Amino acid sequence: MIESVLLEAENFNLSLDFQVFESDIAYPSNTILSIFVSSSGFSASTTMDIDIKVFCNFCNELEIVYNTLKGSAKIQEAYGNQYILFSGDRLGHIMISGFLDSQGANGFWQELKFENCIDQTYFSSFLKRLTNFTVQFKK
Repeated sequence: MIESVLLEAENFNLSLDFQVFESDIAYPSNTILSIFVSSSGFSASTTMDIDIKVFCNFCNELEIVYNTLKGSAKIQEAYGNQYILFSGDRLGHIMISGFLDSQGANGFWQELKFENCIDQTYFSSFLKRLTNFTVQFKK
């Protein structure tokens, strides 16, 4: 099963493409999350191995950040150092930061550490699509 979810704002774009291996759902790494981020002209494209069930918990945390503009929610590899962090600023914005790397693809290492701030209004449809997709994997 493959699903794509896109977040587009003025100086920030994030694309999440999920490839869920439902036959491996009992294992801690059952989904390849392909990520593309463009933040103020800098961009990266890579993948993370995640557990879709853990990602469902992340969506719950992300909904709290969206509704309260407080706290944070983090997508992170189980066995790596890549992450994307969403934090509320209490002023109508969501801060998005992270660290992505190429994992030595093609024999070279590339890294992108980024941060950006988007207005809460850009976030509604992104969160709704994530929630609608992940509901089928909740325990």
